[in-house]
Amino acid sequence: MPLTGEYVGQNIAKERYRRGWTQDQLVAKLNAMGCYLTVSILASMETRRCTVSVTRLMYLARVFGVIEQDLLPKERPFSGQPVGLVHQTPRHRRRKTVAQWRRSPGRPKRRDRT
Repeated sequence: MPLTGEYVGQNIAKERYRRGWTQDQLVAKLNAMGCYLTVSILASMETRRCTVSVTRLMYLARVFGVIEQDLLPKERPFSGQPVGLVHQTPRHRRRKTVAQWRRSPGRPKRRDRT
């Protein structure tokens, strides 16, 4: 079950910086524990380009010596907007008929082909 990497990734980067580790060092520690990870995957997790799975979160917490909840956001952001309740149907413009198109003032002029 993937987690939102939006805040988890920031917390992973903070913990890594706090310990003075590079991404290569963290990846090496995770790979030694049996969690396959590359530097590009870790960079994607830290920069919120991919989500963090629960399994990877457990391995990261074990490497950092913290509990999993320390890597999760303290509180969920709330925008105040209803979720999934408001649905606006898109309005499609009607296509012009040939007669309407010929009468439109902004249409391009016809070029003579010679």
